[in-house]
Amino acid sequence: MGTENVDEDRRRAEVFDALSHPARIMILKALSEEPLGFADLKKRLGIDSSGHLQHHISKLSGLIKTDDYGKYILSDQGKDALYSVDTVERAVGAKRSESKRANNSKSNTILKATILILAVLLVVSLALAAFKYSNVLSLQSEIAQRDSTIVNRDTLITQLDTAIHVAESIMKLKPPSDSQYLTMIPDSNNERETTKIFLSHTAASYSYRPPYPFNATLDGSSQKTFELTENRSIKLSFWGWWFNVGGMEAERYGGAVGGGAPALNIGVTVRNDYTSADIGAPIGNRMGSYISIVNLGIRFYSHNGSIVEVAENTAITAPTASSNTKMGGVSFLLGSGQTKQVIFYLSPSPSDIEVIDSYEIYVSSLSAY
Repeated sequence: MGTENVDEDRRRAEVFDALSHPARIMILKALSEEPLGFADLKKRLGIDSSGHLQHHISKLSGLIKTDDYGKYILSDQGKDALYSVDTVERAVGAKRSESKRANNSKSNTILKATILILAVLLVVSLALAAFKYSNVLSLQSEIAQRDSTIVNRDTLITQLDTAIHVAESIMKLKPPSDSQYLTMIPDSNNERETTKIFLSHTAASYSYRPPYPFNATLDGSSQKTFELTENRSIKLSFWGWWFNVGGMEAERYGGAVGGGAPALNIGVTVRNDYTSADIGAPIGNRMGSYISIVNLGIRFYSHNGSIVEVAENTAITAPTASSNTKMGGVSFLLGSGQTKQVIFYLSPSPSDIEVIDSYEIYVSSLSAY
């Protein structure tokens, strides 16, 4: 009887030793589902080493066996051992569930208190964020207003610089001499044919009316007052800047404002000195009047005598002065002894303004009417 007890205890010890490693319990559970060969069992358990798997199988001696096909299956003792393992796991799981429920109850209380605290903190944070956001918006609006003011001031300074530059350019512009007969445009040999179209007067003006960057009130003197700061302002003409060369008579020709860019206006007064006594002269007799068809041209020169090409102001399609004024570059009728004004509307580029030194008036074409 004592020997049987010893053997029984030894078998139990062997079973406990066999189940002491989790890999061996996994082997028993895998074989409880289906018979598996060595390779399949190795793959199922994810054991890389065949030696390790063989070691565990040898430890499970008596708990597993092979069937007729050479696959491992559970023995009756192995089934009992696995049943014992399941029983222990269920007991442990029940204890854990009970402990978890107790912990959950305590955790729920703590969680509710935490949520309440977080809710209060969230409300306070949102209030602070809203306050700060309002301050940020106000600051951004103030910064944007200041930036706009700075940009407007810089724009106005640039416009003033341009006006000063234009004024300097008109001061150095050299018009042709008055009281002279005009010539035809020089040919390739620079030879000129003198006509009897007499240049009585010429004048030039630069006009510059940019789009002012500030809103300003217009007073009775056609001037705008621009508030630069709280105690600084500048008063500018609504009509922009006009710079003349040729005396006050330059104003009689009028001119264009240039649409935001500097405009150059060249005015001339000419007289037709051809008479019936000029045999073969380009003057015709219609209904007892002697009339010529005249077309005037203009050339600009730099200080070294090279020609400067200046574009016409195509926005002007009719003279801006009196009805007696004609457009430069356009043919017009001029009777014997008659005097007329002609004005050229031009759009010089900034580089043109920089290099123009002088200009001359020519007769582009001349014929009898």
